[in-house]
This record gives sequence, C-alpha cells and structure tokens, in this order.
Amino acid sequence: MKAVMEVKDVVNRFGSQTVHNGVDLELREGEILGLVGGSGSGKSVLLRTILGLRQPTKGKVLIHGKDIYTLSEEELKEERKSWGVLFQDGALFSGLSVLDNIALPMREHTDMSEDAITNLALFKLDVVGLEPDVAYKFPSELSGGMARRAALARALALDPSLLLLDEPTDGLDPVAAAEFDALVLSLRDILGLSLLIITHDLDTIITVCDRIAMLVDKKIKTGSLSEMEHSRNQEIQAYFGGIRMKRHGKKMVKEH
Repeated sequence: MKAVMEVKDVVNRFGSQTVHNGVDLELREGEILGLVGGSGSGKSVLLRTILGLRQPTKGKVLIHGKDIYTLSEEELKEERKSWGVLFQDGALFSGLSVLDNIALPMREHTDMSEDAITNLALFKLDVVGLEPDVAYKFPSELSGGMARRAALARALALDPSLLLLDEPTDGLDPVAAAEFDALVLSLRDILGLSLLIITHDLDTIITVCDRIAMLVDKKIKTGSLSEMEHSRNQEIQAYFGGIRMKRHGKKMVKEH
C-alpha cells in the first residue's frame, strides 16, 4: 500500500535532552493510524515536526513523496493545501463566526468569490453533520462536540487528502466522542482520506484505528491492536494490557 507520509530516522533534541532518537513512522493511503504514548513521550513535538513547524536535528519527513524540509517556502505552502489539521481543543478563532473560521483557508489560498466560499463553507458544515444556522454562531456558543465538528469542517476546507487530528475527542462526553469517531470513519471511507490521529482515548484506539504507533524509548513501535496487546515490551504492556483496556472488554477489540 502506498505511503502518504513517512518519518525517517528522525532525531529531535533540545540542548542535551533527546526527545526522539531515530523515529520511523509510515502512514499508508486510506489508513487511520493512531499515535499514542505516555506523557512527555514527545507526541506534540513529533506532530510539529511532521507539520514543518520544527526542523528535526536529523532525519526526514516525506509527505506525498516530498521531503518537506527541502521545499521552498512557496512549495511548502502549496503542499500544505493537501493537508488538513485539527488542533487540540479545535483551536477555532473565538472572534470569528463558524462560517468565517471555515472560510479562512479558502480566502487565503483560493481565488473563489465570496458567494462560492460561503456556499462551500456551508457544504463543509453539512459534511460534518452540522445545521446551516451553526455557521453564524461563534465558538463560545457551541457545545464541545459541535466545536470539534466545526474545527473538522475547517480542516476539510481545501479538500485535503491527508488529515492530522490532535486529541480530537479529548474533553468530549462519551456520546459526543463516539459520534465523532463514527464521523471520522465515515469521512475516511467517503472521501478516501488518510488520517494520523494523536489520541489517548481507548475507544478511538479500539474502534477507529487500523494500526497503532506508540512512542517508546524515544522510538516508535507500530502494530495492530492485537499485536500491541501481546507485545513483550513492558511499557506497551502497561499501556494496552492495563485495567483500563480490560474494562473495555474483548468484544470491542477491532482486529486488523
């Protein structure tokens, strides 16, 4: 299966502190890959590296076969149009309406008319299951689940093929989180997306992710949920074999 994103032998250091020491990661076309790890394992640093916001000390990040750290500023700007990012907590601009939040990438990166942008923004709202009247609300007027869907609509504004979601269900109640997970699966299948999801939500890990990548000892171990559950690595065992996972019950385990 074709690789959409590849992280190759990435090292990230802050002074004398090494956060990543030879990280390898591959996201395949049409796949949902969950990125997990304990606190301080470097998930956020790795995401910033993948997004081109922090150049690694060593190594490469290839997206659609292009090493993003060898691209010019204009080339990187063009490449980023094919990515959609949902930042932690949604990160909607509080001073803009939902419509203007979704329209912002279109205004910055396209020559579409305002009427076309408005119509497309309303369509994106419909895609994520929100009613048209939500477009004229402000983020502070939305529930947590609605705000996360609105942020997802903004991430889809430029019809990306690659989505990167940072803790998309964090802070949501169980119903809203389950509905968001179902939406992600539906959008992947309908739009043919490839997704990297940073999460600690066990329901998301179990029901949504095709494979799991875990940051362990400054590197990454990748496998199916079943492979993770049967790993001999103590840190992986503690994460996937602990009481929280057992409470979910084997009937929920998604085999890959």
